[in-house]
Amino acid sequence: DAPYNKGERDLLPLQIAKLAPSKAEFAVHLGDIQTRKKHCIKSSYQFVADELKQSKVPVFIVPGDNDYYDCLNWRNGFDMWREQFESFHTNWTTPFAVRKQVAQTENFAFVRRRVLFIGIHTLWTRKIKSHVDWHELENNNRDWTLNEIDRRKHKIDAVVIFSHSYTRKELYGTYWHALSDIAEELGFPFLFIQGDAHLFRQDTPFRAKNILRTIVDRGGIADPILVTIDLSRKNPFLFTHRSVSRKI
Repeated sequence: DAPYNKGERDLLPLQIAKLAPSKAEFAVHLGDIQTRKKHCIKSSYQFVADELKQSKVPVFIVPGDNDYYDCLNWRNGFDMWREQFESFHTNWTTPFAVRKQVAQTENFAFVRRRVLFIGIHTLWTRKIKSHVDWHELENNNRDWTLNEIDRRKHKIDAVVIFSHSYTRKELYGTYWHALSDIAEELGFPFLFIQGDAHLFRQDTPFRAKNILRTIVDRGGIADPILVTIDLSRKNPFLFTHRSVSRKI
């Protein structure tokens, strides 16, 4: 989650410059490119897009609730987000083929070194603005995740899901149960990595205990977290977690 203020906007290009191809094959922004605001303006989206495009490694991004759902005109906010970030990874050449969901084009998936990576569109909210749209969002996320896992399950040994928020049962019951079911069935390691809560934490809140949830720090608190996957290990997900050098 970043940048929220001037300090984080100044810090963002320094953090992007640290994304070296020698350390990472790609990066993922987990949503909330701005603080919660009613009046969302195009320049905020443009600024972050321009900065992320300076990355030396391909960047993927999923939307967060601050990005559009908290805007007074949330549908217009989503249009502005999509204008800048839909298929954002195509600004680079990737060594792997990326699939996009037709019904929800911000969702993506690809396989790299026998690991399936999936990006889904999730939001945190106290008030659902349209129950029809919300159920469509949840069902699309469920279908995309299950279909991508099912079509690749004989060619992969782990799954990583990128999400802005936790798909808790109270808001995403269908998705929560579906992901737990398939994780229990397959038995291999799953990583559900999210933003939203702003402080680093790891736990196993899904029914399937082979799903490790990892919450990353807000961008003003820590540099991007480096995740290394070693499939020879029982716990294959390794995390390099480092705080920023100055307080924002």
